[in-house]
Amino acid sequence: PSTTRSPSASYICPTFTGRLGNNLFQFASGYGIAASKNVQFVIGEGDNINKIFKLKADNHLIVSKTRRECAAAKFRGEGRASGFDPNVLKFKADTTHRVGNFLQSWKYFHNVSSDIRGQLKFRDHIQTKADSTINGFLKKYNTTRENVTVIGIHVRRGDMVNHGFGYQVATKEYFEKAVALFNNYSSPLFVVCTNDLAWSKANIPKSSKVEFVSGNSPEVDMAVMASCDHVITSVGSYGWWAGWLSNGTVTYYKWPAREGSGLRSAYSSDYMDYFYPHWIGL
Repeated sequence: PSTTRSPSASYICPTFTGRLGNNLFQFASGYGIAASKNVQFVIGEGDNINKIFKLKADNHLIVSKTRRECAAAKFRGEGRASGFDPNVLKFKADTTHRVGNFLQSWKYFHNVSSDIRGQLKFRDHIQTKADSTINGFLKKYNTTRENVTVIGIHVRRGDMVNHGFGYQVATKEYFEKAVALFNNYSSPLFVVCTNDLAWSKANIPKSSKVEFVSGNSPEVDMAVMASCDHVITSVGSYGWWAGWLSNGTVTYYKWPAREGSGLRSAYSSDYMDYFYPHWIGL
């Protein structure tokens, strides 16, 4: 079917706020909501997500020069940022709606996850840098991709360590447990991406081959982790997407928010609207 519709058609429009991890949830959930309403989701050519990924127009997506389709959109907001809110979906698709703000639940896009995987291919200049990063480590150990299991480790600390809102960073013990789990895989090679290199070098277990990535843009680091076989995530939406895009075995830190905090109330009671099914909580 044609992907161009008449100007009188209605659309779903995004609310892009925050950084890459937030934008990926906003994109995927918006796309999923559009698909469930059988209309198209509108992305602007200049949107960050379009500069990083090779987005292609399809039955549920338009890449628009001006986003004029969104000029008169009605806003439809969530009840909690990191939980599924069925009320977001309770609207008639005969007018254009802007959805937001964070929509950080896989339940908004589970029905179209294979389409979203197809859309979220990194642009060549990003993927090439990621590949050369991993290939450099393989060369160092005189091995090939077929002979190792590459495990990405995301360590996010920096902006979260002393934050009053309730963020809890993944602990040294968490990383020890996760590394121990993957040490059971054949010939593991751990590749660490972090915003706190000093802490990571001091605390990530050195029992196996461990390499640290530094100096890349956030999108190249994400492409590195997405290219790994499996991922040890820490906290935050950025690591969530690195894990999801890898499509391998993923571990997560079970307590990303302090009980009773503002952040905790953004999640469902068991966190399961947020963490992906079959991921391993440690």
